[in-house]
Amino acid sequence: MDAGDVTTLEPLFHPKSIAVIGASAGVSATGAPKMGAAALNHLVDHGFPGAVHPVNPRHRELAGRPCYPRVGDIPGPVDLALILLPAADCVAALRDCAAKGVRAAIVFSSGFAEAGDAALQAELARVARDAGIRVCGPNTAGFVDLGANMVASISMVCAINPFRRGPVAFVTQSGALGGSMLGRGMEEGIGFSHWVATGNEADIDVAEYIDYLVDQDPVRVIALFLEGVRDGPAFLRACARAAAAGKPIVVYKTGVSEVAAAAAASHTGAMAGSDRVFDAVCRQQGLVRVDDVGDLFRVAQTFAWLEGKLPAGRRMGIVSASGGICGVAADECHRFGLDIPRLSGAAQDRIRAVVPAFAAVVNPIDVTGQIRSSATGYQDTVRIVLQQDEIDGVLLLVTMAGEPRASFYGREISRLARESGKPVVVAWTGALSVARQGYPMLRENRVPNFLTVREAVRAMAAAADYAAFRRRHGGGAP
Repeated sequence: MDAGDVTTLEPLFHPKSIAVIGASAGVSATGAPKMGAAALNHLVDHGFPGAVHPVNPRHRELAGRPCYPRVGDIPGPVDLALILLPAADCVAALRDCAAKGVRAAIVFSSGFAEAGDAALQAELARVARDAGIRVCGPNTAGFVDLGANMVASISMVCAINPFRRGPVAFVTQSGALGGSMLGRGMEEGIGFSHWVATGNEADIDVAEYIDYLVDQDPVRVIALFLEGVRDGPAFLRACARAAAAGKPIVVYKTGVSEVAAAAAASHTGAMAGSDRVFDAVCRQQGLVRVDDVGDLFRVAQTFAWLEGKLPAGRRMGIVSASGGICGVAADECHRFGLDIPRLSGAAQDRIRAVVPAFAAVVNPIDVTGQIRSSATGYQDTVRIVLQQDEIDGVLLLVTMAGEPRASFYGREISRLARESGKPVVVAWTGALSVARQGYPMLRENRVPNFLTVREAVRAMAAAADYAAFRRRHGGGAP
C-alpha cells in the first residue's frame, strides 16, 4: 500500500457498499442511540445510495436489512467497513475485513493511543498496512462526503437532515468539537462538501486528506482544525498542492499554550510541535491562520463566496451611514494591517454630488442617515468607491436597518457585489429581527456578511493576505 497514493482513498470517499460492524438497535443509558445504531441510522436516513449491510451476530435484521454474523457472510463485495466495537476487538474485525477484500475502514472505537495503548494502535495499523486497507481513525466521529450522499458518522450533528451543501471541506482532529462546529456553521448558512474527523490517524493523516480533497471539484476551500502534524514533509507537500490549485486552506491550530499542547496529546495522541515553527509554515505555504476558532468558517466561507475576487492590495474603501462605525472600522483595519487611502479630489467631488452636503467623503465615507431620502445616492456612492484605482476592496457597514430599508440594503448590496470585480464584504451590526427580509438576501446572493465589524475586517484581511501570497508565488488571483 502506498500511503502517498490518494487514489487508495476512493473506497473511503466513494464506496458502493458499506458494512456496519457492530450495528445495533436501541439507546444507551442516557437515552441517546447506541453508537452502532447511530452509525447505521445516519447512513440510511441521509440516503446513502449503495448497499448497507449491518453486521452483528445478535441480530437477524436491523433497519429493515438482513444482519449478518460476520463481514465474511455478506454476499457480494464490500468497499468500506464501519467498525463500532470495543478497542480490543477491532484488530480481529480488521482481519475479517482483509479476508473479505474490504479496502477501507472507519474505526470509531476509542481506547488506543489517546488512552495510552500505543501498542494496540500500532497493531491495528500493521494489519491495515499488510492488507492494503486504508483506515480513518481510530477514535473518530466519522466521515461525510455529500457528493456521494454518505454520512458515516456517530455524531449527533447528523440529526440535521439534510446537510447544507457547499464548497467548504472541513477536516478536523477533534470529532466532538468538529461536529458542534459543523452544526453551527450550517445554521449560519455555510455549506459543506466534506467533513472528516481524522481521529488518531493511525493510517491516514491530515496531509493525505488535504491531498485528496484538493483534487475534488466541489471543494473550493479547506477549513482545518489542527492539533498537531505527524508527517511534516507530507503536510508541506499537500499545502503546496492546495496553493498551486488556488484552493485556500484556513486553519485554526491549538497547542499555543503548554496546557493546550498537553490536551492535544491526551486527546488524539498528537504532538503539537512548536507554534513558532507552525506560524512560519503558514506564511511559507500560504495557509490562512486564524486565532479565533469562530473565525475558521467565517473566513473559509468568505473565500468560497468571493469566488476568486481577491483584493489586488490592502487598500480599503469604507462606506456607511454612521460616522461612529466608520471609526470602529478604521481601528479594526489598522489592527489587521489594512490601509484606508484618502480618495482623490475628483472622486470626492463625484460623491459630494450624490450625498447630503454634510456627509464625509474622504474615506471612510459617511453618507449619513439622510441618504435614505435619495433613491440612488447610496449605491452611486459605493459604485464610485469601487471604481477608484486606489481602492482594492470595499467594506460596507450597515447599522440599524428595519424593513423596508433592510430589503433595500439586501437587494442593492447584492447587486453591487455581483457587478463589481473587486471584493465587497458587509458588516451588518443592527438587530436582525427587524431585517427578516433584507439580511437573508446577502446570504442568498453569496455576499460575505458578518454581524460585527471585527469579523468583516478579519475576513477581508485574510483575503488580502492570501492574494499577496499568490502574487509572490506567481499564482495571481485564482
